[in-house]
Amino acid sequence: MLFPALAPLLLASTLPLVQDWPQYRGPDGTGVAPAAEVPMQWSATENLAWKVALPGQGWSQPVVVGGTVYVTTAVGEGLEPVLGMEAGIADPRTNAAGKVPDVTLDWRVIALDLATGKERWSASAAKGKPQYPIHPSNTWASETPVAHAGGVVAFFGATGTLAAFDPAGKPLWKAELGAHPVANGFGTGASPAIHAGKVFVQCFNDDAAFLVAFDAKSGKELWRVQHPEPGTSWASPLTWHTGQRVELVASRDKLLTSHDPASGKELWRIVGVTGPSMCSFAADPERLYFGQRSPMGSPPLYALAAGGAGDLSPAKGSADVKGQAWAMKNASPSMSTPVAAEGLFYLVNENLLTCRDAASGEELYEERLEGLVTVAASPLVVGGHVLLLDEEGEAVLVPLGPEFEIAGRGKLDDLFWATPAVAGDALLLRGVAGLYCVRK
Repeated sequence: MLFPALAPLLLASTLPLVQDWPQYRGPDGTGVAPAAEVPMQWSATENLAWKVALPGQGWSQPVVVGGTVYVTTAVGEGLEPVLGMEAGIADPRTNAAGKVPDVTLDWRVIALDLATGKERWSASAAKGKPQYPIHPSNTWASETPVAHAGGVVAFFGATGTLAAFDPAGKPLWKAELGAHPVANGFGTGASPAIHAGKVFVQCFNDDAAFLVAFDAKSGKELWRVQHPEPGTSWASPLTWHTGQRVELVASRDKLLTSHDPASGKELWRIVGVTGPSMCSFAADPERLYFGQRSPMGSPPLYALAAGGAGDLSPAKGSADVKGQAWAMKNASPSMSTPVAAEGLFYLVNENLLTCRDAASGEELYEERLEGLVTVAASPLVVGGHVLLLDEEGEAVLVPLGPEFEIAGRGKLDDLFWATPAVAGDALLLRGVAGLYCVRK
């Protein structure tokens, strides 16, 4: 006899782990995969299920839907190699932008089988010569695509092309948003977001600033919000799932806005506060976390309580945002987007990990990650651990909680700036040389 109270538990134990990772930083864009079960140790000879070489270059994160891995790349002869910060000349906080290469690029979407890494198809989204330069640490395909049951939608900021393909690689629709110059010639990087059948693209650059929504199936433009002044941002928009509603939040320099994803209607705005522009927002259902460290300084790290409306800008002479839960001076992130889970907030700058109480902002610890150099990839919460990956392929797993401990380690020889992806029991790591699948 099966006791009714036990039936849900037994059923859950027989179901496969959720395999989908449909956009940058996962299902809700928050970097949290609470049910994931990935190995605590890996290397080139341990728990490496497969490795595949990818043509061209790209820092886009792989995404996964229905057992298919989608990844984007830019292919062309004569491209300069991608550099990391440890080389000492590719720090994106400098103004050392590159020159526009005289090469023809093919911007492509590649589909792979999650179980084996075998290529299912490869399709071209756009071809041509780049119009603007990028930084030596950037690539021509740094925007992560979005995927759903009907296929994949890829955005290439270098050309302004938004292209959709079905699960078999057949082209579905395409929209051209225009190629635009960005600040300091660093190149583009803001990934689209997906929610309720809509794809959201942020184009904040030195020419224009607009946020636009498309129907994921048909490609029909649903709404567009145009900002009166241009301004570059590499931050990706986020669909913030709160207890009251879902908001689409976007940031550029000192303007942060929240919108109704269905209509684009503005819900609130913050003017005069430094929001994320190199990293992106962190969030949990209670709070939105933002700030941006730069060579010019480290503005406050803010935690905004959910449910705000209207103009939340600080009053004259104050740095406090209306509706903030807390703010901490000189505590903002730099490149890596923070992550929040189970009442805790984690932020990494280079190889220094800070853990705070998410409700109060109180610092619980700040520890150097032994064995790691610069962490460019954003941290993830994987199961009960925070996963951190540095640019040289060293990774650590730190248990969630107020005490610091390194419980697991991984190592792969490659250059890693792309944020990892998680698909059930599979951890996908994208380096310069290829894509790696770590699995027990």
